[in-house]
Amino acid sequence: MKKKYIYILLIFLIFLGDNSFLYCFDFEKGSIDTMIAIYPGEGQNSGQSPEYFPQNIFGIPSRIATANTPEVSEDQICSLGLGGEIIVGFKNKYIYDGEGPDFTIFENAFISPINKKVFAEPGIVSVSEDGVNYIQFPYDYNTLEGCAGISPTNGKEDPFDPLVSGGDAFDLSKIGLKKIKYIKIKDFCLEILEDENHEYYDPIMTGFDLDAVTSMYLINENVESVNNNFQKEFSGKIQIPRENLKEFLYKIKNQDKFLFMIITDLIGRKIQELDTKSGIYELNNMELTTIFIEIHFRDSEIIYYLIQTY
Repeated sequence: MKKKYIYILLIFLIFLGDNSFLYCFDFEKGSIDTMIAIYPGEGQNSGQSPEYFPQNIFGIPSRIATANTPEVSEDQICSLGLGGEIIVGFKNKYIYDGEGPDFTIFENAFISPINKKVFAEPGIVSVSEDGVNYIQFPYDYNTLEGCAGISPTNGKEDPFDPLVSGGDAFDLSKIGLKKIKYIKIKDFCLEILEDENHEYYDPIMTGFDLDAVTSMYLINENVESVNNNFQKEFSGKIQIPRENLKEFLYKIKNQDKFLFMIITDLIGRKIQELDTKSGIYELNNMELTTIFIEIHFRDSEIIYYLIQTY
């Protein structure tokens, strides 16, 4: 298949990495709203009853939680118990690998007034795209770095900003993933209780207590399905002033051997289909920031463009 070149003035071609085009999208912020499974551990079962669970783990973390005053109410916290495990996620959405941390897990860790150290009941975190194959975030046994449940919550701060929210943030790039749908948290307290020399050992540990999970890099599944289609033979990623969009489309339409083009939005809704005789709608005034163009030529070649307007 020969390669076509479309020469356009007043545009900027952006040759970025394989994952870079995702930053053209409008990511959503959100909290987990789906509980896939829970396997309670030993002992503590606070917040597990149907009266509270699973609503107590949905939404943003407790607004009253601080480093010195942890949330303990059953309508806000669910204890997994010693060795317990839970799998959670987002309905019809994926978490993508964005800039910096991609999601944050909130527990009710706090600074002990007795020894001035963090009282932590850690959990090991694994994630999955398909719900079958999970990849575990690496962690340090001694420092617990890489675990959830080791950082207090700052309930008065923005729960979607890991720089101020507290909780423990996780970056998908550190385990080589671009997107996930499921998060598994497994209590790690049993192992610590068996090691009295561990820095975080405390005989009153009762298991990981889940408050919330948030992300600022959510994308609807429908958008994901469109993305996969357009990644197959992506010919260009373009930024163009909104007022030049119509001119840009006419230049494509006037190309030799042009047959027709299909213009869609992020979730695959057709905006317009153009052939050699079609006029172009006044797209400049539409509230579009990103569109996909699928261009068909008479020699059976098909090329794809992602266009971001500004």
